[in-house]
Amino acid sequence: MLFLFIGYYDAEKMNQSSQQELDAVMERCNPPLEIFFTKLNVLYEWHPGAETKRARLLDGQIQHQDGPDPDKTEQIGSLIVFEADDLEQAVDLALLHPTTQLPEAQKYGWRMEVRPLIDPKEAK
Repeated sequence: MLFLFIGYYDAEKMNQSSQQELDAVMERCNPPLEIFFTKLNVLYEWHPGAETKRARLLDGQIQHQDGPDPDKTEQIGSLIVFEADDLEQAVDLALLHPTTQLPEAQKYGWRMEVRPLIDPKEAK
């Protein structure tokens, strides 16, 4: 089965740190990431860019907006499609990601979720 790993971070908390501090944290991510990518059969990996455009329907009109939602500081940091036998195994594997392995994760609002990917052709 295919699963989607979604890694989140709190942009406001990350922006409060110096570049030197962030670089050091990202360096500490390397050992758990190596294990993560060794144990998982990763098919695709993306890191969304910072530029954002939003749209929503409000009072019958489409409203376009630039930038992330100002009411939400949580941002998507990574999207990873990988294989696992079932959701339980997918979660066990996803827990190897630095999001749940580094003590700094809490400070920066890191979290992850795993969702099964359903092929619409097979969902009938």
